[in-house]
Amino acid sequence: MNRPDVIVIGGGIGGLVAAGLLAHKGKEVLLIEKQARVGGFVTGFTRDGYYFDAACAFVSACTPGAELYNILSELGVIDDITFLPIKDVWNIYPNFDLRINYQDPAAYLESVRVRFHEFSDGFSGYETLTNQLGREFVAFEQAPLWKKLLLPFSFPILFRYARKSHADILERFFGNDPDITLALSALPTALPPSRLSYTFVAVLWAKVLKSGVFYPKGGMRALTKAIDKGIRRLGVNISCGLEVIRVITRGERAVGVTLSNGQEVYSDWVISNGNPFLMQGFLPDRLHLYGRLHRLERYRLSLSAVLFYVKLHKEALPPNWPYFVSITTATDLEAMHGALEAGSMEQGLHMVITTPSLLDQTLAPPGYHSLKVLVHAPRADLFARNYGFDSSFNRLQKQVFSKIHKLSGLDLATHAFFVERATPNTLMRMTGNQQGAMYGLDAACGQVGPQRPPNRTAIKNLLWAGHYTHPAHGIVGSAMSGSFASKIVLSDSK
Repeated sequence: MNRPDVIVIGGGIGGLVAAGLLAHKGKEVLLIEKQARVGGFVTGFTRDGYYFDAACAFVSACTPGAELYNILSELGVIDDITFLPIKDVWNIYPNFDLRINYQDPAAYLESVRVRFHEFSDGFSGYETLTNQLGREFVAFEQAPLWKKLLLPFSFPILFRYARKSHADILERFFGNDPDITLALSALPTALPPSRLSYTFVAVLWAKVLKSGVFYPKGGMRALTKAIDKGIRRLGVNISCGLEVIRVITRGERAVGVTLSNGQEVYSDWVISNGNPFLMQGFLPDRLHLYGRLHRLERYRLSLSAVLFYVKLHKEALPPNWPYFVSITTATDLEAMHGALEAGSMEQGLHMVITTPSLLDQTLAPPGYHSLKVLVHAPRADLFARNYGFDSSFNRLQKQVFSKIHKLSGLDLATHAFFVERATPNTLMRMTGNQQGAMYGLDAACGQVGPQRPPNRTAIKNLLWAGHYTHPAHGIVGSAMSGSFASKIVLSDSK
């Protein structure tokens, strides 16, 4: 191809979106992905006719007018994807469980309210405040600079609660009742309430989960396949199987990249959808990705995950088994998280079990199911130290399957006739995420929205997309980051 206008490093959701939106506006784009295919965490694989999602379990904001829907529409692929609603969710805790017909956060909250009716007033206050904060944050993100500078007056609720943790709010409305804390912590994060940004919770309500959760027909891989196909139609040149090993700079400006085969490719802009901790090493020693305010060392990575991919006969599933089952074995989320941070999975487990063939029967042979168990786990180095031997990993699998059997009735130890496993090291190797971090940077206080590393780095014409950067992690957050990066290129290119 000719010298591209933009090089995009990494074919995760953020990179795919940035590349496609720029091509849609007439830019010549080269996307470089080190793996054999694009997708990052949003992909899947097949084994003998059984399909398994690699990591992700659902997608949201994909109804008309929502953020992901609008992005997919602009890429011209919205009609190529069928989103199946995930209606039934089963959350299991040590002392109770909740079976929910999930429609939106309000419907979920109402189910919890019915279970804990004695806290009805608290739920009303919690719902009102969370909605108000979410709306103000969305308005703040879209506001002009002068209005942002008047934050205490323009956005009083955001100003008051931006630094609050979810635990602060739960204590205010529920006195930190342990069961309500568990029920209201069923969120796409590995953080306990004391570390989780309340703003993140409010934004999930306002932008991400407000219209329900969905599953792409054909699996998570179908989503990235559709985007891949769509952005190729727009003219994006995608090169898989090559790795970027250096960002070429002139002064403090990015002007291209060096590939693993020795080739140098030059461009006006470079957008990275990769791991910034790794990419920092691809820059000359004198240059830093971010200035003092956003230096990478001040940020905390998310925890990782262990995954079990299972084949089983349909009769092995308990009656009324839903697509999405979440099991938390700990009563103290803080203690469980502290143990995971230290490398131990002995203080409790959080497991998410998804059975995609219940929603799309083509994902497994007739009469059978493909099932995935995702378990929050220590980061790669600590996991390898404590569970890296076959004997210790086998004991962990036995523990996980035993807890699932005891709490849900699903006996994988007896009925699974195939189990493939992925560790934090697998995630690190396949996606390049630092220490196999499941969410890139976690959604802790001080790491959400504008406090996350910005899309514009300290290196001129080097931008960032993906779940390490603004606005947040997850499929929707990563897609939006790609959109933000593309807008910077288009604005500065005028």
